[in-house]
Amino acid sequence: MTPRLACVIATCLLGAHGTTVRADRLPDPASPPPESGAEPEPMPRPPMQPQVERASPASGYVQTGELIGYREPSPMSTAQEYLVLATGAEVGGTLRTITADGGVGTGRLKLTDLALFDGHLEWAVAKHYELDVQASLLAKQPSGAGEDIFQGGSLTLRRALGTWTAGAIAGSVTPLLDLGGLAYGGSLFVTHKKRLNEIVTFALAAGASSTIIAATHTVDTPWFLEGAGHAAVLVRIPNGVWGGWLGAGYALPAYHHGHDPVSGMTLDPQPRLDIDIGTGVELSEDWYLSADLMILDRGDLANPATRLPVLDGGFDQIQITVGVTRRIKGKDKGDGTRGISDPLIQL
Repeated sequence: MTPRLACVIATCLLGAHGTTVRADRLPDPASPPPESGAEPEPMPRPPMQPQVERASPASGYVQTGELIGYREPSPMSTAQEYLVLATGAEVGGTLRTITADGGVGTGRLKLTDLALFDGHLEWAVAKHYELDVQASLLAKQPSGAGEDIFQGGSLTLRRALGTWTAGAIAGSVTPLLDLGGLAYGGSLFVTHKKRLNEIVTFALAAGASSTIIAATHTVDTPWFLEGAGHAAVLVRIPNGVWGGWLGAGYALPAYHHGHDPVSGMTLDPQPRLDIDIGTGVELSEDWYLSADLMILDRGDLANPATRLPVLDGGFDQIQITVGVTRRIKGKDKGDGTRGISDPLIQL
């Protein structure tokens, strides 16, 4: 073999070894040749799943007992962030236990000595109008007391005055303690709410309330007028099912007339300061559970002229409340949905 032929054979063998191509890297005959300097196309990403966000059902503050003469709407009014029902209704019940140093003539009231059951209904009777009805029954009382089973009720009409504001006019009737006759109450309030952020909401209410004591076998009919206000802060979990609240109310007597039917003394109403704290939770889509602790102030237990001869809020007492509310959805709103809130009156 000549040196020239050996050199040619060695060159061919080395070139074949250096240009070996793997079968799994062969180019696709149907694909066009890549351009010089072009980067390969990135692999497509899988489509993202849509994120579904629930409407925030966090519950808000509610007073089911008498607090400075003004009764708050149901827990759902803050849970669903509205002031007045647009459609549908809400129905529920609460159990209130009352503790006090005295007031019904049987000595100190312990936690389970005295209890009231309240039934309530909130109904959207017309556009921007809501009618609230509440009735109270005496579920438990001391053995030495003989109070009526029916402990009165109230009727409230609410009107949306704007996106953040609503007005309410209310009337109530309550039987007197150890006396024949009734106590009549009336109030006029304006409520305003302001959401500070997704967690905190402020609520303010201001107005006036009056009480008439119409006892039998008395020489006159005493009555008094109070200016009152209430402030509360709601803290909730955004897009959650829990909320907590803290509120305080203050009332200042503006005018009074007549004599106390128990002692015969001139009526002497005093300034009042009430405090309530509570929590609420959503049980399901249309069911809400709330619990509340209220400290109600009314005069001096040793001076009948400074308090009222009524069971609910007539004297210094502490009320512990547990309630359940059921939402009843209204008719179709015309957009294929059913609900109780309206953008015109929704916060």
